Amino acid sequence: MKPIPSAPERPTLGAVLRGRRVAAGLSIEGLAERCGVSARAISDIERDRVRRPQRRTLTVLLDVLDVPDDERRRLVETTSVRPAGGGLPDPPRYFSGRAAELRTLGDIARRPSGDRQQATVLVVTGPAGVGKTSLALRASADLATEFPDGRFFVDLRGMDDVPTTPGEALHRLLRALGVPEPRIPAGLDERSTAYRSVLCQRRALVVWDNAADEAQARPLLPGAGPGLVLFTSRRRLSGLDTAQWLSLEPLPAEDSTAMLRAIARPVAADPTELHELARHCGHMPLALRVTGQRLSDEPGLSVAELNRRFTGEQARLRVIDAGTAGIHTALSLSYRRLGADLRRTFRRLSLMPGPDFGPDPVAVVTQVSDEEAEQRLEALVESGLVAAVPADRYGLHDLVRDFAVDRMTAEEPDSVGPSRTCSLHWWLARTAAAGRHFEPNGPTSLTEFPDRAAATAWLDAERGNWFAALRSAAAEGLHAPVVDTVDALHWFSDSRVHLDLWAEVFRLSAESAARLGDPRTEAVHLNYLAWAQAICQREFAGSVATAGRALDRAVSADDPAQQGWALLYAASGHAGLGEHAAALRQRQRAWVMLRRSTDREGLPQAMASLGSSLLALGRPAEALRVHQRTQRLLRDPRYPIAAFARAATDALNCRRIGDDLAALGRWPECVTARREAVARLRATALPAIEALASVELVEALRRTGETREAPAHLVRAIALAEECDDPDLAGRAATLLAELSRDGLTPG
Repeated sequence: MKPIPSAPERPTLGAVLRGRRVAAGLSIEGLAERCGVSARAISDIERDRVRRPQRRTLTVLLDVLDVPDDERRRLVETTSVRPAGGGLPDPPRYFSGRAAELRTLGDIARRPSGDRQQATVLVVTGPAGVGKTSLALRASADLATEFPDGRFFVDLRGMDDVPTTPGEALHRLLRALGVPEPRIPAGLDERSTAYRSVLCQRRALVVWDNAADEAQARPLLPGAGPGLVLFTSRRRLSGLDTAQWLSLEPLPAEDSTAMLRAIARPVAADPTELHELARHCGHMPLALRVTGQRLSDEPGLSVAELNRRFTGEQARLRVIDAGTAGIHTALSLSYRRLGADLRRTFRRLSLMPGPDFGPDPVAVVTQVSDEEAEQRLEALVESGLVAAVPADRYGLHDLVRDFAVDRMTAEEPDSVGPSRTCSLHWWLARTAAAGRHFEPNGPTSLTEFPDRAAATAWLDAERGNWFAALRSAAAEGLHAPVVDTVDALHWFSDSRVHLDLWAEVFRLSAESAARLGDPRTEAVHLNYLAWAQAICQREFAGSVATAGRALDRAVSADDPAQQGWALLYAASGHAGLGEHAAALRQRQRAWVMLRRSTDREGLPQAMASLGSSLLALGRPAEALRVHQRTQRLLRDPRYPIAAFARAATDALNCRRIGDDLAALGRWPECVTARREAVARLRATALPAIEALASVELVEALRRTGETREAPAHLVRAIALAEECDDPDLAGRAATLLAELSRDGLTPG
């Protein structure tokens, strides 16, 4: 066979921009002046030192240089979009030493997969700033060909006051592994099982960065398979029995000096002075990077002068350095060279509630435009104090965040409280505005988001921030904004039931409601919490107890609607425990209470769930009567209810009627009910349930012998199930289709 010629290599982003700039007769400084991007940033992009610049930076450069649309699309697709959560960040630009450690990692990774009854687990441990994450990223990049099924990265935020929960970490990784949101299990054990199941057949590398302790790490351990899992942690995590350990120490003097020289080029310095500067940095990679960047950015600064400043700073900063040799000193020296605006911006990054952020909230706390905030953030990236992280965002190393807090407290003591409160109010208001797009009739007025898709994207991207802001706001006594925000979010929670945070969100809002002294509001939020415990966490006993508390508060408030919902949530808990008689009693009481109330959506919900309890207790005739009565109520045009709620509840109730008729053996009527259910579910755009109802319809059709239409229903069911990533249902439909094919029936 003839060899296939390789495609010609396309020019890089840097080459394209440099060529366009030169053709336009512009210097780097001239281009910087036209587009408002720093000359240093443009220089780094042109030399391909920045492989994925910020989207806004790239857009303005392409606009000013008049890059054609086809070339623009290629560049944007290949360079400007940083990997989403779970994607592997770039390895550090400058990396020195660690040859033995990289060899160890390589030997482990290249061990034949047949030797592995258990995926390999390695813990990279060492003090703050020693380069654990850098080593993991460098090794991951070097070993890319060894792991063709993917390399993944999740920051566990182990040094935060509230680290990432194992459930949230697994959610992020499962999404990165391609598991759709609706297929991610709710419980921690189920997520761990799903994670191990997905990895067992993949030769993949997973980096769990910055683990807090064994309790956080243990659910993240892999099972059998050919993969490699790396944990980085300041703790040894010695309780992980299946792990191997790799301890990092500060760099040897020669490697430390080499790193400084590489970052600070073309600074000329006496080797002895450079070695002394490395010693001042404690040979710690984080301090070396910050210090080397300082030398690179300030050509007039000599190594000798920086050594003198380090020595002068040591006495004042010895206490806060404790165990992080040279790091705070290096940060202080870099901070002092910033202009006043950049110093103020850096200090106020300590007000960001989550691990990473975009320019918008920074603009709020610094009181500048979004464009100015982004320019300042880019300048701080260039200084080495701020990191550019995936998805066009920014972040701080936890030691740098500590330093920012220290500077904010020392230099703006009177602004800390008001600025923090302003930031929290912004996050809560923004979150509420996004959440209102999920209410049955949508937002009552124009908000910051043009549509539900934009609101969804923001709530997903900023989850770490708005969740942290809720927690901080509750702790600081901002109880009314917390309650208002969670009220706006509760409809959104229906679309993200698998997230590991709703129980905490609704616990915070219930506690805030209690502090406000409003028993009805407390009942509402306790009901939300009972829902989260039953549906999201499968903690059915806890849900029953919480619903009991909600019922008490609703009785105090003399609110029959909230009493009815509390009874419904208690019934869901009892049903989850298999206590169907108790569930029936609660649903009967709920029906009575909701009939007395003005909650028009609650009454048909109570009726339908009551019928389901009757069916579970083996009383299908009674269940059918209840579901038929529910149908009449929903189809009565005089009954006031939101249009979508009416249509969706009616479609689901049709399916329940089909179940009742199937239990009674009344198959021709069952076919009619299930055919109607399929049509109504399709009209209300509920694809996952439509797929299930279609399969159930075919099963009923086979009972009647009228199967001519069955193949078409099954073909659609397979397509919908695959679209919703439900392989079990798709397999069930495919099996039915094969059986019909053997009977001579094929899709028409």
